[in-house]
Amino acid sequence: MQASLEQLSQIIVFAGLETANKVNLQPYTQVQHHSKREIILHEGDVLPAKLYAVVSGSIQVTKTATTGKKTILRALAAGEIFAVPALLGNGISPVTVTAESDCEILTVERDTLLKAIGENPKTALRMLIVFNSRIQQLHETVHGLVSERAIVRLARLIQYFAAESGTDLLHKASV
Repeated sequence: MQASLEQLSQIIVFAGLETANKVNLQPYTQVQHHSKREIILHEGDVLPAKLYAVVSGSIQVTKTATTGKKTILRALAAGEIFAVPALLGNGISPVTVTAESDCEILTVERDTLLKAIGENPKTALRMLIVFNSRIQQLHETVHGLVSERAIVRLARLIQYFAAESGTDLLHKASV
């Protein structure tokens, strides 16, 4: 099904577009529902040239080593984009993307996205901000793996996930 204007507005890279630009983009979008634990993209899949974004729910991005060990790289929530190699790279998915909850995934064809960027260059700037943030996180991770003790890396990982996902405090009632 086609994305609504509200759904387009929820995606960080389209949030600043004028309504007219969103209306022009709308016919070239597609939204698909995925159930919790459903695999959206498999590592090694050939991906069509599209921008992928989470409209609702959340997804988990994982990488499997040759040894079979699965590593969670990140969790993404509504509004975030993913599968950059489909849009800018070789079109091969380097990761597996799984629905962490029931979710909706929006896709936009690359040619349509390029046209939207031509009409509003701030869209490209928003994408670059997202990519830069991810590169900085990767740099910090690699630096930490090379230079810090394991306990410090663990503490930083806990801090990162607490900041990203928040924390829930459970209080026991005293009787």
